[in-house]
Amino acid sequence: MLPSFKHIALYFYCLLQVTYSIGQNHEFFNYNQTLRIDFVLSGNYNQQKIAIAHFKKISGYSGNQHQNLPPFDYGTYRLVLLDGKTQDTLFIKGFCTLFEEWRVTTPAQQVVKAFEQTIEAPWPLNDVYLIFEARNKSNSFKPLLREKFSPHKSPIMEVKTPDEHPIKLLHGKNKPSQQTDLLILAEGYTRAEKNQFFIDAKKMSNYLLGMKPYSQLKNKITIRARFIASPETGTDIPSKQIWRQTPMNSSFSTFGSERYLESFSTWTIYDYAAGVPHDHIVLLVNSDKYGGGGVYNHFSITSARNKHSNEVFVHELGHGLAGLADEYYYDDNSDFYDLNHEPWNPNITTLIAFDKKWKHLIADNVPVPTPPLPQYESATGVFEGAGYSAKGIYRPAFNCRMKSNDAEGFCEVCQKAIAQMVKFYAGKNK
Repeated sequence: MLPSFKHIALYFYCLLQVTYSIGQNHEFFNYNQTLRIDFVLSGNYNQQKIAIAHFKKISGYSGNQHQNLPPFDYGTYRLVLLDGKTQDTLFIKGFCTLFEEWRVTTPAQQVVKAFEQTIEAPWPLNDVYLIFEARNKSNSFKPLLREKFSPHKSPIMEVKTPDEHPIKLLHGKNKPSQQTDLLILAEGYTRAEKNQFFIDAKKMSNYLLGMKPYSQLKNKITIRARFIASPETGTDIPSKQIWRQTPMNSSFSTFGSERYLESFSTWTIYDYAAGVPHDHIVLLVNSDKYGGGGVYNHFSITSARNKHSNEVFVHELGHGLAGLADEYYYDDNSDFYDLNHEPWNPNITTLIAFDKKWKHLIADNVPVPTPPLPQYESATGVFEGAGYSAKGIYRPAFNCRMKSNDAEGFCEVCQKAIAQMVKFYAGKNK
């Protein structure tokens, strides 16, 4: 989330403890079609459950067979697809949610709420088992739902690509299976503001591609922008009693935090993205107010014309695309991260399993933990204070874009994590 205000997200962390037999999955999917699963996560602090709302079939797929079994174990939740006959694992995708953030708010102690969620996979050619799992505090994945999906028998909705929403290629080439595909959607721009949207989207694109490691991976990145006309301009600002009718119902003051800009209309967002290659979706909101949000393998969102919008955009994309954690902290210690376990995020550590993080990048003359002294300001180290807590959680650099807007860019560890994700989505295009 954004620097300078308290993040409400809860992450559960663990090493991968549920194991599956791995199948040879290239012959089990049609990579010209997408299986979109719309579901609901509901509950409160004490309980959670999942229910599938729709199976949807969409023409085209952004990925390829080399992305089905990722080399990293990110996300608070994950979807696992098993072969319907052999039970071999065909596909795994981790993700995070706004629901998990809701669960640690004060109202969630009593009130139950439900949240829309969407996840996409290549289209199965035969029956598969869908298993949704959640990480818990005991460091294990626990199943929330197991359901059989049949491409021949299950009720399936077909989503047609909305032709009335123009698309521009801002950067890259039209080879979705060989590129990391970012899709920027217009939110709160009226029909008369279409040109302004494409100007704003191009500005964001240029800023991103000028920053390491994106600047070094331009040939692996494609960025498209899709315009969706809004009935009204802007977005909701509840603190000022400003309400706007917009396509994706974005709003500031999410979970009571003034600068937290989000949308709960996930299914609508993915409807507007249908038919356009997207490994990650970004909502660009027609506002000059400071704010944004980013949720791993969900979507990212930022206001378009605040003086810090560029910085917020790349920060939130760090969350949404690469699974990076916030590296800032507060004087009062937070309990969002369990200090007895290693967080799954690649850029913070409790030193419980530091060998699996960035220990190999630390020079012999850099102490661990690393004191905040001038001689270490440009070094990769282990600086105490991260993940909203001043004690017990450590970050790789004195300053980084995941810590503050005034950082020059991403630290070495974050750059490597982002680069790994970009190369992952680019498949064999290495």
